[in-house]
Amino acid sequence: MDRAPSVAALLDPTHQVVPFHGREPELQALALWRDSPAPRASLLLHAPAGAGKTRLLQHFREEHWDDAEHGGLLVVDDADRLEWQEVFLRLQDTLRHGPERTRVLFAARITGWWWSSTRQRVADFDHEVTDLELPPTMDDRTESFTLACQHFAKQLNVTAPEEPPPNIARETVLDLHMAALTAVHGDPCDVNRTQLVRRLLDHDYGPATGRIAEDYLAVATPEDPDPDLLARAAHRWPHLTGRLDELVATSPGIVPGMARDSLRIAAEIGSFATAEHIARQIFRDERFAVDAIPSMLTRRLVDRAEDVLDRAEMYGMLSARTMLCGLRQESVEASRQEVECYRELVRQDRDNRPLLADALGDWGLRLINAQRREEAVAVSEEAIALWHEIALDDPETIPQLASALEQISYRYQALGRDEAAMAAISRATLLYQELAKNHPALFRADFARVAAAMARRYLAEGEKQHAADSMQLSIANWRVLAQEDPRFEPELARNLVVAGTMLIDLRRAGAANETVKEAIDLFRRLAVVNPETFRTELAEALMRHSQALRQLDEHLEAELTAREAVMAWRETGNRKGLGTALLVLAQIADDLGAAEEAVEVYRELVAEDLVWNQADLLIALATLVEQQLLHDRDDQALRTTDECLELCHRLPSQLVEFFGAKLAPVLQSAARALSESDHHVRALRLSEFTVDVRRAQLPKSPPNAYLAAIQQHACRLRGAERKDDARNTAHTALVLWHMTGLDLDQQPGYADALTIYGRLCVETRHEPAKALQLAHRAVRIARAVGDPVKLEFALETVEEAEIALSWS
Repeated sequence: MDRAPSVAALLDPTHQVVPFHGREPELQALALWRDSPAPRASLLLHAPAGAGKTRLLQHFREEHWDDAEHGGLLVVDDADRLEWQEVFLRLQDTLRHGPERTRVLFAARITGWWWSSTRQRVADFDHEVTDLELPPTMDDRTESFTLACQHFAKQLNVTAPEEPPPNIARETVLDLHMAALTAVHGDPCDVNRTQLVRRLLDHDYGPATGRIAEDYLAVATPEDPDPDLLARAAHRWPHLTGRLDELVATSPGIVPGMARDSLRIAAEIGSFATAEHIARQIFRDERFAVDAIPSMLTRRLVDRAEDVLDRAEMYGMLSARTMLCGLRQESVEASRQEVECYRELVRQDRDNRPLLADALGDWGLRLINAQRREEAVAVSEEAIALWHEIALDDPETIPQLASALEQISYRYQALGRDEAAMAAISRATLLYQELAKNHPALFRADFARVAAAMARRYLAEGEKQHAADSMQLSIANWRVLAQEDPRFEPELARNLVVAGTMLIDLRRAGAANETVKEAIDLFRRLAVVNPETFRTELAEALMRHSQALRQLDEHLEAELTAREAVMAWRETGNRKGLGTALLVLAQIADDLGAAEEAVEVYRELVAEDLVWNQADLLIALATLVEQQLLHDRDDQALRTTDECLELCHRLPSQLVEFFGAKLAPVLQSAARALSESDHHVRALRLSEFTVDVRRAQLPKSPPNAYLAAIQQHACRLRGAERKDDARNTAHTALVLWHMTGLDLDQQPGYADALTIYGRLCVETRHEPAKALQLAHRAVRIARAVGDPVKLEFALETVEEAEIALSWS
């Protein structure tokens, strides 16, 4: 005779002994979420243990989801038990393999800071994130109880009882099913949950597993319980909290091996002693660095601070930990609390003002991290004003003022407030220059660093000569430092590479060549002594040197240097560096094989981490498109372009914003190559995406790049013989130039916009007199800024406009 099923098997939600029923409101809510217009959306279904989350997930997936109609669905059950890295990988898979329309359905017992951390990170994947609380039991308890009795009776081959369900306090679906199984076994129903479990265990011959194991802990409390099961049971049975505290107190070594969800539960419901036991081990464990557990523990420990200073320091720690684990809004609030504590300390003693100023600086960082940039600037300005006040009273604090000015310049830059950014970095540079003059041993390195930052600022504003002068000043100081102390030689070499890269951007190939050669000589010597540390930096310097040589038209030497850079990167084992070097080689030597290998390298990297490598794969594909077209492999180029476009449309907006400055030039170059090869449909699609990329960067970069992208799109439209559309697009660019508030007579990009619009007016016979007027202005601007290429383009347009006007 077959043995009767165990209690655990009968109550296991995955076995579905009791058929799914009810839950109509929740199914309707899930259907609305499924059908929402958002391309990507995530939802957390949360409820206590035993509420039926798993059953509902399975039913929704099987009965209410059609992949062909609704897109991809990822179901993550017991999501609170997973570490963020695992959730992250699963989300990457939805971007890598899933369709454009994707839904992610999480289920968990707890919410709190675990879910807040996860939802803020999931939103970075362009997901609309919501949650839905599942009631612990169903509306029609009587029907649910009766169905459960009938199906359990069928499994046990007995007659189903006919009796009403007991009224169990804080009942869940599992409790009701346990009562039904008790009744089927012939025992009287009891409103006491403990008695229900005890009676069921009397009938059970199988191992204690799953939910039944947690209930067994509540009833039998074995001498050596599983700490994870005990923590989960304590969440369901509060009277077990003391047992959990006792277990952690007597065996603190169990903490590192506990599961994430049980640690979170223990951190929330355990005693302060339990929280401290967990904290002592979790805070030192790198595995939990980006988890919410350290933040949850710190939040509890804040209440134990003995005075205002201790509380301020605890809030500072809480702010740092919440930021690390993705709790961005919570980190802002913790920083605000820290600042309020220091304000109170300043009211008690003005000597505490530097502590308040530092806290304000940290608060500004948290606000930036939470995308609250305007507030960040206001807080940073308050910190600057406070440092000014402090420096007037105590000149010894001028270095802190200089550092604060440097930091706020970066924050202004992130907001696109270029004038304010330049003013702040200029003041910081002057302060560091004076400090370096009076105390060179202490501040020369700071001055060298901030002078390089000043050079980058000048470069962003088109002040090429000032950028070069400031960079040379930075290098001169690094040379002095390296001569006085050889320990600064690596820093000198690194800054020489940075300076060389900047000079390449300034089209000063000769100076760039000499600068990077000096860096290479330094790195070769340093790599002999310490190859592990400096081989990678030597490879980077060689790559930059090849680019400088290419600008000098030293094609053979440039190719040889680029190949040496590729070999150097291979020796380091750094695949990301190898991929970049291969792309440089492809561009310098028109090497199709190098471009193909680069794509394969980045495919491997994407398989490991999609988020940080997808943009590089996109760049590699765009480079490959150009090389395939150059080698007359148009069919392959079109297939590569299609893959490139597919990746473009699946790239989350946060990555577009983060990698946009790197992506846009390469995509624009590929669009130009496609247009010149008469593949206009794909050229236009790639060009449109480039415009979107540049638009996404507007809040934190000057408008010139965005306007240039619009102008290039007008050129792509012209190539596709859509000249009226091209003229209208070029006119839009002109209007936007006039809205920038810049001195247009000093903007070479504006000269380009005038020329492009003028030429399109001529070609479409639209107001040729106006076209001539615009072209003349473009000539004047190009002459004034000293740009021969733009000047020649403008002069050609003047000639065409004059001919068109004579014909009219």
